[in-house]
Amino acid sequence: MAREGTQEWPITISAGRVVIRSPREPDRPAMIRLMTDPVTRQYLGGAVDYASRQALELSPLGLSWGRWVVARAEDDSMIGSIALDYDRGELELSYALLPESTGQGLAAEACLCLLEWAQSHLEDDHVIAVTQTRNKRSVALLERLGFRIRKGLMEFGAQQLLMERSLREALPTREEIAAFVPPYAPPGSGAPSQS
Repeated sequence: MAREGTQEWPITISAGRVVIRSPREPDRPAMIRLMTDPVTRQYLGGAVDYASRQALELSPLGLSWGRWVVARAEDDSMIGSIALDYDRGELELSYALLPESTGQGLAAEACLCLLEWAQSHLEDDHVIAVTQTRNKRSVALLERLGFRIRKGLMEFGAQQLLMERSLREALPTREEIAAFVPPYAPPGSGAPSQS
């Protein structure tokens, strides 16, 4: 076990319908789209600026520990990104999917798989995630994964939630994640009612 990385890099993790792997040159167009798509970036501080896009277009891929591509297992096509990093001084999970890949449970599969990997390969005792309070789907996903709100904060000109969960406690099963209904789900929202 290690903190801030493992002996082996790059690594590939299979998770049912998705594969978490290092980025490759054929992923570059999808990576640029992920960073510039207004729907994807709606809750992530907006599209990256021109200089950042140029750097992404020119930089080598796959050199940073903890930053992976989420790809479809069936054809290895990139559908998003996922990361574990220490930018805030604590292990932090972050993820983003292209719009056509959202709403299918793929982010949940990828996050659960990466958290399982972190539990068995890293020494950290907890992990954090930050999401905009307006991003109800991301808040609900993090709650399904066992994250709880630590505090609110302002970032990118919007109210965010810093959420955390223990890596020492059992993760939910895939069935528990699929069955989870947020306690604030409005009636008629399509979420099953809890009795």
